[in-house]
Amino acid sequence: MDLTLEPDIAALLAERRQTMALFSADYRPLNMYVLYRADLAMSPSKLAAQCGHAFVNAFEQARSARPAITSTYRGTGEGTKIVMYAKSLVLLLRAYRDLQSAGLPHHLVIDRGHVLPPHFTGEPIITALGFGPVYRDEVEHITKRYTMAK
Repeated sequence: MDLTLEPDIAALLAERRQTMALFSADYRPLNMYVLYRADLAMSPSKLAAQCGHAFVNAFEQARSARPAITSTYRGTGEGTKIVMYAKSLVLLLRAYRDLQSAGLPHHLVIDRGHVLPPHFTGEPIITALGFGPVYRDEVEHITKRYTMAK
């Protein structure tokens, strides 16, 4: 099926192709990350909400802590976002402490008030960790321990 795009959509796609062509051999990837707790077995909608909180709040922290990098990250596109998982709270908190030590922007998401048995009882529960925008080489020592979500 041949889909003819309206001019505004075609222009957006053309602009994205142009910005992709600007990447050089020395391009340094700038990303945002979310690390979520896989042990909570969140529904797709709950997981999406928790990841959204993590991305938005980490970005807000980075905007004041690293304004130039945050501006570069946005550039002309949405910026790259990567979702990974930690198998447990202990592993997620390890990344949290590593980010604190490195002085990188991050946000720990603590869900509260929701009741979705068996893990969400209405009590506060740590669900995710957002960080960035950061250069990939700044966090490889942290992210290498985690798996990208499928």
